[in-house]
Amino acid sequence: MLNGYFAFGVPLFLIVLYILFEGIRKKSQVQYYIGFILLLIASFLTVFSFQVLQEFWSADARLELQLGYSPDILWVPMIIGLLLVLLNCWRGIRRIYQFQQERKEHHTE
Repeated sequence: MLNGYFAFGVPLFLIVLYILFEGIRKKSQVQYYIGFILLLIASFLTVFSFQVLQEFWSADARLELQLGYSPDILWVPMIIGLLLVLLNCWRGIRRIYQFQQERKEHHTE
């Protein structure tokens, strides 16, 4: 799991997938459903990155010399994933608030 191609390849693929779906969301009529897909991708990125970090923390201390990359870089996908999760949660909460406002406006008329 700590192989560089796996530890960074999967997060890179998920980030590219996220960017692809973000482009689709901006041009789509069903932005809210795609927003949920974006939240799932960001969550999976965060959880996967956390699992890689856990694997590193539980590994032998001599493993750091064998990795071929600095273990500090493992935090980058985790931080990106957390930021994307927060962004998508904010969008979802904002959408729920907008939906409630629209609903109130329609009931008062």
